[in-house]
Amino acid sequence: MADRSAWPVHLRPGAIRFARTSRHYDETIAFYRDVVGLPVIGEFSGSFGEDGTIFGFPDATVQLEIVRAHDAAAPSGWDQLVLYLSGAAAVEAAVAPLLRAGLTPISDPHPYWSANGAAIFRDPDGRDVVFAPWVYGRDPEPKDASIAAAPLRVGWYDGDRTAVRPLFAEAEDSAVQLDSYIDDGRVLVAWRGAEAIGHLQLVDAGPQMVEIKNMAVAPDSRGTGVGRRLIETARATAAAEGAKRMLVATGAADTGNLRFYQRCGFRFASVERDAFTPDTGYPDAIVIDGVQLRDRVWLDQQLNS
Repeated sequence: MADRSAWPVHLRPGAIRFARTSRHYDETIAFYRDVVGLPVIGEFSGSFGEDGTIFGFPDATVQLEIVRAHDAAAPSGWDQLVLYLSGAAAVEAAVAPLLRAGLTPISDPHPYWSANGAAIFRDPDGRDVVFAPWVYGRDPEPKDASIAAAPLRVGWYDGDRTAVRPLFAEAEDSAVQLDSYIDDGRVLVAWRGAEAIGHLQLVDAGPQMVEIKNMAVAPDSRGTGVGRRLIETARATAAAEGAKRMLVATGAADTGNLRFYQRCGFRFASVERDAFTPDTGYPDAIVIDGVQLRDRVWLDQQLNS
């Protein structure tokens, strides 16, 4: 008798994800994240018209994706089983038995799956089984592969700053504050191909001192070394021009930024209390990782000429 517990040799997914819609999206995300305690390994907003959060199970090879429902109707379109495979050849091998059985992939997949070259078959209950040609969390999405392969370029930008304002807005929650300083100093921009994926604004902050006034990396390029490259370039330029000290400030509640800047050589210098209030141009309460943002933390590092 065949060993039915053995995994079939033609099907070797690197990760498995279950996707479902929620009519109570915010409450559902809070339940899984804050009550159940599942780690969030990915989030997206406005991606091909969808918002969602991805939870990872041990070692992130099994995932649960919750997608915001568009209306109050019962969920249907996102009841999917997604098998992430190692490339197009692996997808071809995995779907071969379905094709031999006379089944055909659906002809009108969601634009996201179509853009990424996935094959989708529908089970007898009408639920989708998606065969995706990349391993989420390990490989870039196929639609981004050509962009990701382009070399990273970092250089000083002298164009209209309106064109890069969306990057500024990633790091500044107050439009009033941003309007007050967006034209100050000079700006480094990181490019992949023709796309601006990061920036750093450097301003004078006193004798032999400069400040990183605003800095951000596009969400889909974070964690790839772009931010560190921007800081290294700004640091080298400032030191060559005679600056001895570099400052940067970030929200006290933003532990991710605090970790990043310390990894780049910055140390804590001071705390500016009540920096994020209606009086300073932040009318709405800002909450980061469950902590209300009130105070600004200043960090600095010495520069070697």
